[in-house]
Amino acid sequence: MTDGPTHEDAGDWPLDRLMVIGTNHRRSSEDTRDRLFIDEARLPQFLAAIEQARLGQAVVVSTCNRTEVHLLASEAERGRERLIDLMSLWGDIDRDQLASELYIRSGRDALRHMFAVAASLDSLVIGEPEVFGQVKDAHRIARKHELVGRELELVYQTAYAIAKKVRSQTGIGQGAVSIAAAAQSVARDLHGDLRDCTLLLAGAGDMGELIAASLAERGIGRILVTDRLTARARLVARRLDCHWSEMDDLDRLLAEADLVLTAGGSRRYMIDKERAHAAVKRRRFRPVLMIDTAVPGDIDPQVDEIDEVFFYRIEDLEKIAAEGRGGREEKADEAWTLIEAELDGFVRDRAQRAAVPAIADLRRRFEAVREDALRESHGDAEKATRLLINRLLHTPTQALKDLATTTDGAGTVEWVKAQKLLARLFELDDKPLAGHTDPGDPEQENKE
Repeated sequence: MTDGPTHEDAGDWPLDRLMVIGTNHRRSSEDTRDRLFIDEARLPQFLAAIEQARLGQAVVVSTCNRTEVHLLASEAERGRERLIDLMSLWGDIDRDQLASELYIRSGRDALRHMFAVAASLDSLVIGEPEVFGQVKDAHRIARKHELVGRELELVYQTAYAIAKKVRSQTGIGQGAVSIAAAAQSVARDLHGDLRDCTLLLAGAGDMGELIAASLAERGIGRILVTDRLTARARLVARRLDCHWSEMDDLDRLLAEADLVLTAGGSRRYMIDKERAHAAVKRRRFRPVLMIDTAVPGDIDPQVDEIDEVFFYRIEDLEKIAAEGRGGREEKADEAWTLIEAELDGFVRDRAQRAAVPAIADLRRRFEAVREDALRESHGDAEKATRLLINRLLHTPTQALKDLATTTDGAGTVEWVKAQKLLARLFELDDKPLAGHTDPGDPEQENKE
């Protein structure tokens, strides 16, 4: 493994080494997303390239809506630049063009992003559960290839715990579940018993797959999958345990389908009125339910003018499920508040753990000085305490004198910072402690 477990505590690493580099449905073009997509069969090849480049610990999450690398880099700047090179080479995309379509987040921002993705707050449909499983699959594969050490493992386990808390405390996942239930209700109203129906999932988007999986659980007769990318169609078909076809077969598939789910989001209509009308004719004018889950839409709204086509957008299903936009956004706000609180706790905990070695060293130093003072005082408590104080103050006193000399004394920024640090470390104020006097110059110790 390139940057695996070390003797250091899992929390003891510079936060700016953690980064997320990738692109999604909001950031890049359809062509870029298609080129960067990495199916499960080819993922080991890309992970091997990361390992050979000695970039660090890494997990690659690739779906129809996003491809991103979660990297705990051995060297932050080198890791970032080299990873962009690898992605450019993989997708056969001009590097400058690719860079303009990537998001690059590091440190705290990278943590926030990873937590949000696991909690389904960075999805097309907020709260849909599919992406959580996709992240866990990506994590499992990277771990199998020994690209996840204790440090990155800690981040993922924290992300999973936060995702669970978001779902249990905000109920945000109910929105997606309700949308799937609404789709089932509409389908039953139109076709009755779904065991004799054929479902076509056109496009491998997360919400479409969620609804298709829900219909499969309720015994729909047959499911067909197609996508612009054969690899994506195969992947989803394997998860749904069904057949897949090339997108070139779309007209034939539409003629066979009683329910059509689109989840491509390609910025151009996959199904226009003419294509839908031709499919209805080939179906001998039997009714068909078309549900467009994509953003932007895959189906021309004019298909609703065809008598045999019953057309629903994702917003229509939300209304049926009584989960309006406002309610879901309110839950999302609650979820983001929770994530920010957990993020603060994670960063604070790491910082505190990072201070442990320094604290241990300081304690060992003080103990050594105390033992020397006790040994030299021969049982004289007053002499022992005076020796202890003088010796503990000797080094910081000299450092303060040197600082005053090199920074032109009191009033400079450096001097003020030093005073504030001393005040914070030793609870200093302007008044001496009651019953105590100035211990004097520790340098006098040598004269005693």
